[in-house]
Amino acid sequence: MDNRVRRRDVLATLGAGASASLAGCSEYIWSGTNGTSPDPISLEIKTVPTDDDVIAPKIANQLTNNLRAVGIDTDHVPLEEAELYREVLIERNYDVFIIRHPGFDEIDSLRSLLHSDFVGEQGWQNPFRFSDPTADDFLDSQREAEGGDRREIFDSLFTYLTQDDTAPYTVVAHHDHLGAVNTDLSLSRIPFTPREYLEAVTNPPDDEIDRPLRAGLFGYQRTSRLNPLVVDLTDVQTILDLVYDPLVRKFEEEYVHWLADGIEWEESGGALEATVTLHDGLHWHDGEPIDAEDVRFTVDFLSDTSLGEAESPVTAPQLRGRQSLIDEVTVVGERTARVRFDDVSREVARWALTLPLLPEHIWYERSELVGDHQTDALEWDNSEPIGSGLFAFVESEDGESVTLELFEDHVLYEPESADEDEPATDDPVTEPESDGGGANETDDELEDGNGDGDADGDDQFDDEDTSTETDARFDGLEFRVLPNVGAALDALIDGNLDFIANQIPAAQLDEVADEEAIRTTTQDTGAFYMIGYNLTHSSLGNPRFRGVISQLIDRENAAEGIFHGYARAPETQSAFVGIPDDRWDTDRRASGYAFPGQDGELDEEQARGLFEEAGYSYVNGELVE
Repeated sequence: MDNRVRRRDVLATLGAGASASLAGCSEYIWSGTNGTSPDPISLEIKTVPTDDDVIAPKIANQLTNNLRAVGIDTDHVPLEEAELYREVLIERNYDVFIIRHPGFDEIDSLRSLLHSDFVGEQGWQNPFRFSDPTADDFLDSQREAEGGDRREIFDSLFTYLTQDDTAPYTVVAHHDHLGAVNTDLSLSRIPFTPREYLEAVTNPPDDEIDRPLRAGLFGYQRTSRLNPLVVDLTDVQTILDLVYDPLVRKFEEEYVHWLADGIEWEESGGALEATVTLHDGLHWHDGEPIDAEDVRFTVDFLSDTSLGEAESPVTAPQLRGRQSLIDEVTVVGERTARVRFDDVSREVARWALTLPLLPEHIWYERSELVGDHQTDALEWDNSEPIGSGLFAFVESEDGESVTLELFEDHVLYEPESADEDEPATDDPVTEPESDGGGANETDDELEDGNGDGDADGDDQFDDEDTSTETDARFDGLEFRVLPNVGAALDALIDGNLDFIANQIPAAQLDEVADEEAIRTTTQDTGAFYMIGYNLTHSSLGNPRFRGVISQLIDRENAAEGIFHGYARAPETQSAFVGIPDDRWDTDRRASGYAFPGQDGELDEEQARGLFEEAGYSYVNGELVE
């Protein structure tokens, strides 16, 4: 009998009444006199299907094969994207997951990802059930530090998480965003930010084009579900970022005033306060005015979507990390709100001001409880969103497309002048004030890692390469959903799309690289692929066990083979936590992640030895507890 027969297959055979097939395999049946049978270890690895993302399933297949080779009964379970995110980020129903993480726009994201305070919450709030007092201390103390002191704390945290396999997840690779655009479109890169989408819409090659700019999305994309509070959305998050505006936006290393006209910072009673003044004349897309009450409501609502009706707060999981920074918001005038932070430095507090504002007159009625610790706000599709962004929702067709139009009443938008004697502006976005000064300097020290970034407070948009011309425009913006990457590329080649907005696998992009109708693009976004572990699993709760599993992927081989060279295998401690080297300059190399094999081929004997060194043993070829 094959000693590698999988335990689940044996159980299934027994369930079918075929126990006689085990004749001669009595070593699998332990008698009561010999004690209790040790349980063979089994795992499930959950990913999206290949139509949504070919990379995660390929990583999962390699890891599954390697785990089976060392005697661990392992299944790879592909799930539709929304279902995967529900099972991992809401229900916590998984053993191991492999997901593309968009990267950290602020390093304080690690606190809600790892701190024990968030163990019982949903979303990217500690989905691993990780609880470690030492990690908590690092994550708490960094919030009150600034500049070099804060950086040192994070360096110590990275060392702690990686040296003894403490981290509840591991990074496979940091990858580039591969895209494709129509060669007739004057785009040098795929747009991501509202500013870049505005430039794309207002910068066609020649004459005015009487149709929307057409962006393609492929795979399972719920374009009829446009709720900014939920966590089962990925690429449609781009659409939400165009519709909903914050007080402040972060562009790379710079915080820029957006709906906020001015911000004054001060220490008051041992706490940090920001007095925020809104631009005059702000309106929601439905014409209702935006005022300071909307600022207060947004923060209160995100902290408890039941507005006090539930026994305990029902938080908004998608935005919880930033919302948890704010202690209180007080309205002090029609356009002015005072935001209070406790035990937080200004360097960290500014990130909270990037929360998207919600219109109180739309969301207040969504506070109704609809289930056990659930509100209407967290189940609502919000299929016709009303925000205040540079783009306003127009229509959605059966979840297959979403059309937006320019919101010409936006305070930062300056359309072409109707007066023929008055020249049109070269830039349809006014230049918002940057939150410059010393705080920007500490951001550069923190995120660049070398302290030599531009800290002079100049606006992020002061760059002639990002200027736009308004002599010709697309008629809005349309996101079209295609079933898979092949269909999206065909639509682009046939002229039915102007660019593809989500990540294109390298293999498929290479196949169409010679097509004259398209131009390929490569961009660094900070995104990475993560293997996450559920620490409630009896074996995965052991850091030594998950440390060996983390070695069973040959990262260098994957960067070349799976990612076709458009990725970088992590080498430093920070990179293994999810901070790429170009955003955290360090020479602290991680150890303990060496692949037991060569060129992607596993050395089974060596790998089994690693598990035995970790305190595990084998019975008839199966790894047991």
